[in-house]
Amino acid sequence: MRAFAIEHLGLPDSGSYTHYADLKRDVTLWMLSAAPELSLAPKTWCYPFVGCLSYRGYFHHRAAERAAARLSGRGYDVAIHPGLAYSTLGLADDPVLNTMLAYDDVRLAGVLFHELAHELIYLRGDTRFNESFASAVERLGRERWAWSRGLDPESAGLEREDALEQEFNALLGKTRAELEALFASDLEVAAKRRGKAEIYARLQRRYRDWKEHHQTDDFDHWFAGGGPNNAHLALLATYRSAVPAFLLLFAESGEDFPAFYAAVRELGAAPESERGRRLDALLAAASGEAE
Repeated sequence: MRAFAIEHLGLPDSGSYTHYADLKRDVTLWMLSAAPELSLAPKTWCYPFVGCLSYRGYFHHRAAERAAARLSGRGYDVAIHPGLAYSTLGLADDPVLNTMLAYDDVRLAGVLFHELAHELIYLRGDTRFNESFASAVERLGRERWAWSRGLDPESAGLEREDALEQEFNALLGKTRAELEALFASDLEVAAKRRGKAEIYARLQRRYRDWKEHHQTDDFDHWFAGGGPNNAHLALLATYRSAVPAFLLLFAESGEDFPAFYAAVRELGAAPESERGRRLDALLAAASGEAE
């Protein structure tokens, strides 16, 4: 997988994933995300080297729970997500972890491609850009890796998985649009709270119908512990919202990885406001193509 990433995807030939570490637990770290009660803007935490991120990682679940309780007490919606891998952006040689081996081979390959993509291109302080770019490389790379191993992506379940994820993201996107309109309205706080509860209840019903139609429980974890809240939607937007934009940019680059990376670097060099406008334009174009 590592050799394929270097030779066929143009990802870094670093010292990462050349050794193994057993953490003696099933989860590498727990990621805490948060958003205000009546906003979908994620809370950020700032660090040396990487800048500000829309989540905070904890190596101990109890520490994440204590931090979540403090934020909840201050009026935030909070969510804790398990993480099975991470990247130190090339600052250290990242190991293959025992937690990563919970994946099947195709998905493990995708995780390696995702983390190595962070070593290749990382924009300080722009979580949406970084995670969506790495997720796009993950999707493109694992499909090509599957073909290289004689696996039909359809029979490996990748096409169905990607289609279901796209539909589920659209389901959450509809909820997100309803919430944004509510939060931006002139309603009183109490009315906004009632409206928020109604919107999330409607999402629960929509999901039950969608789940029954597709006969899948792959997304049930989103509804565990009371169901999605603003923190869940904020984190999803961080990781996945701009993936179609990067996939379109790859297509516009002639499906050539070096040309694609050059285009991503050029986009990353733009001022933040301009970068956001260009990503949104790519997203709109990608949505038009999908329709």
